[in-house]
Amino acid sequence: MTELTLPAATIAALRTRHVAFLAERLTDERAHGDFVRSFEGAYDHILTQRIRDVVQPEVFVSGLVKILSEKGVKGFGAPIGHDIHRRVLASLRTHDVKLGAYVPGEARTAIDSLIARPDIVPEALIRRVIEQEATEEILRDVLYDALREFNDSVNPFFAEWGLPALLKRVMPIGSGTVIKSIGAIRGEFDKRLEPEIRKFLLVFSRKAKGKIADFVVSKTSDPTFVALRKNVALFFYEQTLADVVVGVTEEVRGDTDRAADAIILEVIRHEEPRKHLQAALTAFVEENGDKTLGEWLTSIGVTERPELEPLAELLWPHVRLLLESPPARAFFERVAWDFYATLEAKD
Repeated sequence: MTELTLPAATIAALRTRHVAFLAERLTDERAHGDFVRSFEGAYDHILTQRIRDVVQPEVFVSGLVKILSEKGVKGFGAPIGHDIHRRVLASLRTHDVKLGAYVPGEARTAIDSLIARPDIVPEALIRRVIEQEATEEILRDVLYDALREFNDSVNPFFAEWGLPALLKRVMPIGSGTVIKSIGAIRGEFDKRLEPEIRKFLLVFSRKAKGKIADFVVSKTSDPTFVALRKNVALFFYEQTLADVVVGVTEEVRGDTDRAADAIILEVIRHEEPRKHLQAALTAFVEENGDKTLGEWLTSIGVTERPELEPLAELLWPHVRLLLESPPARAFFERVAWDFYATLEAKD
């Protein structure tokens, strides 16, 4: 390359002008148009690249580990996520459109088909829920009330249609004294009956849990149970987003955020998720590595070109903001200075 010799003052003036030109040219309307056009061109170019040249599992996973560090999650990602969560909930609380408005007929048909599947809820989950101590307590309370009410209504010794009615019929005179005696006996009877009922229910409710679980599992495909699941879906269709989040208070939101943070941090600390991710990416590259990205997209059924121009228009203001920043200006200066440093200054 022939060396170019210029006066030092000329080199300095050209360098300053060059930096100013770059700063303006890379952020003006011409740059806007260039960015939109080059965005589409870059997409076309990347489609011609082989999968193995685009996806490098080890590099990707190691880079992801550096980005998703505990410090980065706590000090950067979590606060942003909490603020987004807060704002989304605030917006949902004012949303009075029913969820069903967002579920068209085609979607409802598909959901109904899904709900009708007998294996939609795992059997182990059904048994785990029903066999909880809380279920046993509910059974005991409900059955206790039922037995007491049954005893009051049907016990032939005390019910109005039983022994009292019979005594009034056969002993028109003097039955009142006998009936009062029966009333006194009833108090003692009830006193002794209650602990026996509770003792019985303690054993019975434990057995009943297993029977209920067996019954529910055996009836998962029964039309009545399918209808039950569909009615649950219909209930949600009739709710608004505001109804759905009505119980999500600030305290609940805080607990949710803390739980999410703890789970994410725990996943980051373990190596297993990284190993599985890298293994999955490696298997993907081994299977498709020699295909171009475009060929792979076609093989999985992607036939439409995405709307890239609107996406580029959406991104441009943010790209321009970066190009106008002081660090970008410093970068332009370094590049320009490196170029002009190759020129030999004439004394």
